[in-house]
Amino acid sequence: MANRQRAEARRKAQAKAARQPGEGGGSRGVMWIAIAVVVVLAAGIAIFAASGDDAKSTAPVTSDSASGATLPDTQPVTVTGDALAAFDNTVASDPAVGTLAPVLSGKDFQGDVVTVDAAKDGPYMVVFLAHWCPHCNVEIPLLLDWKTTGGVPASLRVVGVATAVASSAANYPPADWFSNKGWSWPVMVDQSQGDGVAGVAAQAYGASGWPYFVIVGADGKVKFRGSGEITIDQLQKIVDAAIAA
Repeated sequence: MANRQRAEARRKAQAKAARQPGEGGGSRGVMWIAIAVVVVLAAGIAIFAASGDDAKSTAPVTSDSASGATLPDTQPVTVTGDALAAFDNTVASDPAVGTLAPVLSGKDFQGDVVTVDAAKDGPYMVVFLAHWCPHCNVEIPLLLDWKTTGGVPASLRVVGVATAVASSAANYPPADWFSNKGWSWPVMVDQSQGDGVAGVAAQAYGASGWPYFVIVGADGKVKFRGSGEITIDQLQKIVDAAIAA
């Protein structure tokens, strides 16, 4: 009897063991589930990260590409009319005063058309400037102060001309120089005739030094020519007289 009872007890124990997971089986099942969850999450993160990179790669990249190095330092200039005689500041009377000034048509650094024509714009003053010229570097701030203080007559058009460009000289390129100086009037880029040499527009107006000023009245005739540094008081008197003439 005792043997049958012991045998029956072993059978029941074996049957119960067969119905239960083996040793450590439950913990291993949980571990595999956790690993599966981690893998799924990692895959989702990878897909999200990849889509973010694609968005950044297709976004437009902005940059300032309009630096002076990419802008022209010479532009074609058309001269209509007779060129003025070369300016000589050693003579008392300028032979060009009272004669018709030639009409200039050119472009600025961005390629937009710039014209100098009294018939269209009324009286004007052209200032020929060379980026390497120390006197020009002194004169530009004076001209800007003159404008700021309201001294420039409303009827007077002021145009700068970037001329005598020299790529190996100071303050090159001229586009950057004009920008850094804060020049706020239109600029015509002169057609180069050689490194550091007066360009087509400058030669047509008889330029002989820098800065070089030419004031033309509403009648299209030259009222004044001068070169070198000019004080604002002097310039104001010259301009007022030219406008009134």
